[in-house]
Amino acid sequence: MTISAKDKELAAVGISVAAGCKPCTDHHVTVARKARATDEEIRAAIAEALAVRGRAAEIMRAYALSHFGATASPDVAEDTGESRVGALIRVGAAFAVNCTASLEHALAAARRAGIAPDEVAEIVKLAGFIRSRAISHVEKLVDIGAAADP
Repeated sequence: MTISAKDKELAAVGISVAAGCKPCTDHHVTVARKARATDEEIRAAIAEALAVRGRAAEIMRAYALSHFGATASPDVAEDTGESRVGALIRVGAAFAVNCTASLEHALAAARRAGIAPDEVAEIVKLAGFIRSRAISHVEKLVDIGAAADP
């Protein structure tokens, strides 16, 4: 099965939000609307991405604090559903935030949703591109700051 333009853009919105990239988010929300995504669908993509991003932060917090004797290790939250687009968003968002636990969980959900390996690869490639653009935007700020302060 091929990923529709709308579903790909909804995934791109989620990936952009998870990556923390405002310019990417602006761009992909606009393109998602042009692909006929509703505001409700876009909001759902944002919520899905924020859930992945938040859970990744919780997982990393527990891991880091385990170095100080903390034993609580949060599990990855249950899926909010088995929809194709939700699974695509979770895969892309987990990749964007570098959370292996979330990514493993999202990949399993993608398989359950019937998403083919080539579709997963397409979303991962998109997530890598968006993540690199997010990094590029931040690097430009650092370069500007370095030039302004001798």
